[in-house]
Amino acid sequence: MNIPLIIVILYVAILFAISISVSRKQKKDSEAFLLYKGKNNTFVVAASIAGLAIGGASTIGIAENAFSVGLSAGWYDTAWAIGAIVSSVLAVKYLRRSGYSTISGMVNNLYGEKTSFIMVISMCIIQSGIIALQYKAGGSILASLLPDVFTVQTGTLLSFIIFMLIAVIGGMGSVSLTNVLNLILIYTGVIVAAFIVLKNHGGWEAISVLTAAEPDVPYMSLTAGMGWIGIVSWIIVMLGNTNSVQGVVQIGLTGKDDKAATRGFILGALLMIPVGFVCALLGVASKALMPEAGASVALPMVLMSIPPVLGGITLSGLWAADMGTGCSMIIGLSTTVSNDIVYKFTKNEISPEKKIFINKLIVVISSLITYILATQMGTILGAMQKALSLALGTSFIVVGALLFPKFSGKKAGFWTILASIVSIIVWNTVPAVPPLFFKSIGIFMLLVCGVVFILISAFDKEKVKVNINKG
Repeated sequence: MNIPLIIVILYVAILFAISISVSRKQKKDSEAFLLYKGKNNTFVVAASIAGLAIGGASTIGIAENAFSVGLSAGWYDTAWAIGAIVSSVLAVKYLRRSGYSTISGMVNNLYGEKTSFIMVISMCIIQSGIIALQYKAGGSILASLLPDVFTVQTGTLLSFIIFMLIAVIGGMGSVSLTNVLNLILIYTGVIVAAFIVLKNHGGWEAISVLTAAEPDVPYMSLTAGMGWIGIVSWIIVMLGNTNSVQGVVQIGLTGKDDKAATRGFILGALLMIPVGFVCALLGVASKALMPEAGASVALPMVLMSIPPVLGGITLSGLWAADMGTGCSMIIGLSTTVSNDIVYKFTKNEISPEKKIFINKLIVVISSLITYILATQMGTILGAMQKALSLALGTSFIVVGALLFPKFSGKKAGFWTILASIVSIIVWNTVPAVPPLFFKSIGIFMLLVCGVVFILISAFDKEKVKVNINKG
């Protein structure tokens, strides 16, 4: 009897039950399917943003990165938390008060249609990359911990199917409520894994041996492995992501009021931080226990040896982390496509029933396209940083307009986003650029986007006009 597999099946069954229940309650509410505006209390908002942040990169990806940089790999989640806190008082606050449902819709009001158009393209690229990585991470988790049942390919396929169905059945409502369950499983799985690996499997003793044998590698330092440049780079990337990516900011709209949205983001940020460093510690322990294993498989190999029931809970927790991010981003991408592309060019009035059908069709198509993309991707954390760094261009124009409207030029919006797209192409296609000039794509994108935005704004006489209500 495969107990871990049975636990995973039970977990999926509960998720479907939640999604079906939510779907029945909003049969004719087309707006609630994608937006779920004003429905969630502080804790559900917190679970939603924490569930979104703690994905494959925040668990397996951190453990993998800890092989070479030690505990400092945990700063990935802390950077996410810093971004979420800033977003709670910036992008979330202004989007709620603007009356718009999408960041690109608000940008259209600030900078015009040309900038809004290129931002929609950028948003689709960013969110598609993140979704694809969650499928891939989900496949890796299932294949590593249930090798007799899944390969990476079949695990990726199953992750895609389940994530898509959860999103298409209940929309943003089911994503919000299932993230409460996901967060509980994430914490249970990670804590159980840490306790067993460190105490019962000799993890602490193995770490002591490892650090004594390799004193030049700062495995147990909170900062030295990544270095402050790397840490600051992650913070910069996450500030861009949390203040301009639709799938992130949209969660703020689900808060029943401004206080619930703001407090939910702050509480969610606090819930992110411990998971990152615990997963980093598990990565170091895995390196110590299995030094000959590859970085991407060492932690799953260690977890395979724990008791079946606990292994099933841990597996469900890791997969839940992946699902929380994947489902939230699928809804975010679908909202961008529906509101800023499909409905924008629809002249005739569409009935609520037809809107729900169209929205669900967009979810299915978006999921399918991102699954195809997932089959072509490389390492989890490296690819994630590249996908998220593209948000720096969009974040510059959003933050610039909201904080410095008298300086921000209308033409700067379009050219800053275009510069970010060109920059990420250059970073990936010109091998000499990264090692010659910059250690991090985040610093590179920050410099390019910052220079373009500031220079054009300085010479552009037409400034953005912020017209956002306080109610």
